[in-house]
Amino acid sequence: MSRYTYTLNPGQREPEQMQTYKRSQLEGMTMYQLREICRRERLVSSSRETPDREGYIQRIMRFRGQREFRHVDQGCEKGLERLQEFLDGIHMESREGRGIRIPGTIFLYEDLELNSLDGYRVESEWGLYEGNLLLVDEEDRIYTCFYLKETDGEFYLQKGREVPVLPLERRQYSILYFPQERVSEFLYDRYFGRTAAVLGYLEAVRIPLLDIQVRKVEETELPLVIDFGSSNTTMGICLPDGTSRLARSENGYVIPSMVGIRDVREQRPLYVFGCEAARLNRQNYRDEEVPVFYDIKRWVSDPDRKESVILKNGHRYQIPRREMLAAFLEYLIGMGKQQFKCNFKQIQLLSPIRQKEKFQELFQELLSGYQVECVLDEGMAVLFHSIDSLIRQGGYQKGQWYHALVIDCGGGTTDLTSGRFRIDNSRVSYLVDLETSYENGDTNFGGNNLTYRILQLIKIRIVKALKGWEEGKEDETSIRCLEEAYKRAEAVLPTRFKEYEERSREEYFYVKNNYYYLFELAEEVKKRFFQPEFLYEFQVSTRRELAGGENERIRKGWDQENRAGEGLNRENQTSGRKTQAIFLDRWKLSVMEQGRLEHLKEEIAFSLYLNEIEEILRPDIYGLMGRFLEQKFVRGELQNYEMIKLTGQSCKSRLFTEALKEYVPGRLIQHSRKEENGTQLKMCCLEGALAYFFNRKLGYMKVNQEYQVGTLPYEIMAYTHENQEKVLIKSLDREDEIGYISRFMVGRQLDLYLNDSQGKRLRTYSFTYDTARFLQTTQEEINEAYGGTVIQEETDIIQEGEMKFFVWVSRKKWGFIVLPVLREGELLYRGEETFFAFEDDTWEENFFDGRK
Repeated sequence: MSRYTYTLNPGQREPEQMQTYKRSQLEGMTMYQLREICRRERLVSSSRETPDREGYIQRIMRFRGQREFRHVDQGCEKGLERLQEFLDGIHMESREGRGIRIPGTIFLYEDLELNSLDGYRVESEWGLYEGNLLLVDEEDRIYTCFYLKETDGEFYLQKGREVPVLPLERRQYSILYFPQERVSEFLYDRYFGRTAAVLGYLEAVRIPLLDIQVRKVEETELPLVIDFGSSNTTMGICLPDGTSRLARSENGYVIPSMVGIRDVREQRPLYVFGCEAARLNRQNYRDEEVPVFYDIKRWVSDPDRKESVILKNGHRYQIPRREMLAAFLEYLIGMGKQQFKCNFKQIQLLSPIRQKEKFQELFQELLSGYQVECVLDEGMAVLFHSIDSLIRQGGYQKGQWYHALVIDCGGGTTDLTSGRFRIDNSRVSYLVDLETSYENGDTNFGGNNLTYRILQLIKIRIVKALKGWEEGKEDETSIRCLEEAYKRAEAVLPTRFKEYEERSREEYFYVKNNYYYLFELAEEVKKRFFQPEFLYEFQVSTRRELAGGENERIRKGWDQENRAGEGLNRENQTSGRKTQAIFLDRWKLSVMEQGRLEHLKEEIAFSLYLNEIEEILRPDIYGLMGRFLEQKFVRGELQNYEMIKLTGQSCKSRLFTEALKEYVPGRLIQHSRKEENGTQLKMCCLEGALAYFFNRKLGYMKVNQEYQVGTLPYEIMAYTHENQEKVLIKSLDREDEIGYISRFMVGRQLDLYLNDSQGKRLRTYSFTYDTARFLQTTQEEINEAYGGTVIQEETDIIQEGEMKFFVWVSRKKWGFIVLPVLREGELLYRGEETFFAFEDDTWEENFFDGRK
């Protein structure tokens, strides 16, 4: 009979409603159940892959994992009207209470969102979910939409910035909570005008409010102070009452300096920043691009370049660095506006002393709607932190000069700044004379170098656990042995994704994600070992139960900066000493098996120990201190300093203190560090700046400040026609000398070479010129422009047909200038002054270029 049955639209299948799953549900299922879900949902893997239990969970979560609840957090024309129409036409059974508690008084601000940092926590005796809520009066008129969001196990009331709020009157207001999740999803669809299944009955919980107000955001003359770091950023504001507030980011005061690109719509990137960018990075699978950029502070040296990114749609996009930097800064300003409830006109950016002028020029261009200043450099802000402490504690001698040396090891660079200050107390205010000078620096050493060393060790240990290297008994704490073992490990666990650009897209992403995942893992290991609470052993395991579940601190973002040692990890009590464990996700790593990249199948576990971590970091840290302090020690200059300050989060390692003690007594070393707060080393700079602007604003203090770039950690050299090296600018030279070198006039190009203070070649500059564009000049004009310098002396002796190139330092712009002068036909001709920057990321150490 079936062959005679009539079928409507033969061959067309009814659309199926895809089911979604939570990880907690899947982890309680058997292997058979997981396989059955994959079969039913048609989640087929390649024939060469045979997933284990965790593999099935990963696959289901990737394609059918329960997404976050859809929230009404955007503006939509007539959205509230559609919700009101729905509410008016349905029978709603509402009851008060049900054990749900919401703060009775709520303050909303125009053009600002409401988020978890506003602190409107919602509690319930029966459990909650992240659903949409409605603000209504006693007649069930809708005024706006809220939603719940879970943060660290707590639920908070939130509202989107663009969601309208109808004019509030003197009424009794309540918030409607809907116990059924499908109602929340229906409200979302109805608000945005999407087709949804009609509800016939509505159950709601009515939570009465005591008061709700909408306030305006006030203008403020106070500056938003931003300490833009290579790895992390902090910011704060001085309030009119004399106190200061720091911006928070997901239970911490540290904002990761990261930019992610979630999508591109209508040729405009959809950015995510900070902790959300870090989460986006962790959500990627091993065959997808990592659309997240680290170390964006380096872009200041070369902001005109574009970065390439391949998104999930397979398209490659070129995103300008300037655009991403501007978006990140706007994000910071928006965060400050939301938390401090005021509109800013002035932005104060703390900059490296060597790039103060460049920072201010670039960021004023990027933030044209604000007044951007770099009044304080980072070294000066750190010194003012000490000045403010001395004044508050009364621990200074009136009129005495204090000398300090500041070593700031950040995420990407390390700077050595010296300073001196004296404090006087007049009848009306304190008088402070403050001078800072840039002494030395290393743009290729910072916290990322330490993370990379740990990454090397982790990669070697993973490969050893897989292959059981017999020859792996060498001392891994030796840098030479570490480098050799790391190179061998590349054949098993590749991370040099630059070499895979000519291979398949899949292989390229496998290798790229290997590196990014290991770098994130190494960063977490570094922070665990450097936390105030002592930790000797650290376990890495592919078994969740041994690692205490998925690494909560990585999953929840970078907020562990303020929460180190809070018991988020399982303690190994059987070993007799405290250990911590971290989960190694096998499905995030790809290893080479018979010439093909496969996901890591074997279960592995190994331990890392504090002593071996310190041994692989010690050569780099001691070497840095030697480069910075050896000459000062030999010349006896270090005994002139009353204090040595260590700042920057990387200085949490005790190795920095140990290395310093090779040169100075321990009593001189000051850690801006509190044992209960691992972020104090980062906050020192910001807190000093806030104290500076607070005292200046209230007239408590008159500050005479002066800064200069004292020495240069570079030298500029060129080759003579006899192929002899000639140094034009000497390294670590405090004098503003002008170098010169000559060529015959038929040339078109002069090559100049940048070396570091140890003579290592960093970069080649090609100065091209066209003598036809030179302007005729006279000796008098040259004398007037450059009187009293070597230029005047050397132009007198320029011979016929000789072109002399003068080279001198521009300390404010952190670079050097080249001026060509030619004598032809007994006349002098001068080319244009050309500026070259010392630093850009063509030669700086880049840990994300795919060559590591």
